[in-house]
Amino acid sequence: MGSHAVRPCLTRRVRVNRKSQGGNSFTLVTQYFPPERGAAQVRLGSIVADLVSRGNSVEVVTALPNYPIGKIFPGWSHRPLQSRSENGAKVRRVWVWASMGSGLGRILNYLSFGVMSVLGIGSAHRSHWVIVEYPTLFGALPAVVFAKLRRQRVVIIVADLWVDSIVEIGTIPDGALVALLRRAERAMLGKADAVTAVTEGVRDALLLKGVTTQQMTWLPNGADTEMFSPGPEDPTVRAELGCASGEYLFLYAGTHGYVHGLEVVLDAAQELKDEPVRFVLVGGGSEKESLQELASTRGLRNVTFLDPVPPQEVARMLRSCTAGLATVREGDVYRTIRSAKMLPTMSSGLPVIYSGDDEGSRLVAAAGAGLVTAPGDGADLAKAVREMIASPEKAAALGAAGRNWIEANASWHQLVGNWLEQLEQIDSVGAGDTAVANKGASK
Repeated sequence: MGSHAVRPCLTRRVRVNRKSQGGNSFTLVTQYFPPERGAAQVRLGSIVADLVSRGNSVEVVTALPNYPIGKIFPGWSHRPLQSRSENGAKVRRVWVWASMGSGLGRILNYLSFGVMSVLGIGSAHRSHWVIVEYPTLFGALPAVVFAKLRRQRVVIIVADLWVDSIVEIGTIPDGALVALLRRAERAMLGKADAVTAVTEGVRDALLLKGVTTQQMTWLPNGADTEMFSPGPEDPTVRAELGCASGEYLFLYAGTHGYVHGLEVVLDAAQELKDEPVRFVLVGGGSEKESLQELASTRGLRNVTFLDPVPPQEVARMLRSCTAGLATVREGDVYRTIRSAKMLPTMSSGLPVIYSGDDEGSRLVAAAGAGLVTAPGDGADLAKAVREMIASPEKAAALGAAGRNWIEANASWHQLVGNWLEQLEQIDSVGAGDTAVANKGASK
């Protein structure tokens, strides 16, 4: 595939006093949050940590941890509402109907959080900004409506085009129900003071959905450049993974969902079954069990599956790898994706092998940070693996370019700082119909 340039995202860059980025108050409403593992959890946990580090008052309303296993994590009470201080933020967790996969159970999961989140928001202090993560309309709409009734400013973060996605994959046929969902989505977005896009493709789609340029803000995925950094290999990693002497490690760390199309890794493993290559897939998700069954059926002894681990452990594993993997399924609806799996790899100074045809693959190519292969093409992925092994000098150069790109463009502190500047401008011009009240945290 060609290496198309990644267009710069056009956002307002405003000169404001950096001190204004502290002393504000925020409430984040999200169904997904650490200690769960996943791209959204890492992104939102990083945003909260940076807001706290700047001296802001931050509260979080989220679900009892249950993703991606579909069960409330052991050790957590099932009380409807519980709160504790976590890393400087007040985190209020509400009960949800825990489920994974698709179908009625997952719909109940989304609906239950939407209803219960209002209990959490009602118990939180009346912050100046309410940040609503929009993974589903069921989960986001109640939070937006309740926050607007309290006359709080609302910023909606949009990482995925949920209504478009459920139509594309055939979950709901395009008809009267979808038309109703689109109207509700448009109304919700229109009520927000700010709407934040995580990718350029999502931004463009939001503008077509009626979001104004005055509302639009930008906060893509980033990386923790201190945690994920180049460093010496930990010799115990290979022993822990049971690697044979001389095996080359290739790591995928993240959710094993339908969108990721991880069958391509198994196809590549089939191609490389007689070569000194080991694929390590770390994480959980709706497709993990079927992937494990498929690997077993094929007799793939060069694939290791591991349960989700903390980010620090992923960083330790990466230092023992030849390259990191990012995969995205083929399809028009997925072309707006920037797989977050590439960012820790790039930040660690390792090359990326990106199987996909989307915004993320174009970014990797434009940054010179790795090799891009056709989505779903196991033979093409295997070819890239062989190239990384055969040319360590090229692999090192690609890894160095990726690290340089992250340092220049995608450290969390830089990204959140730019985002706060955009919100500051929206405050200063009085965007939206929300009255400015209680800018400091309520006592």
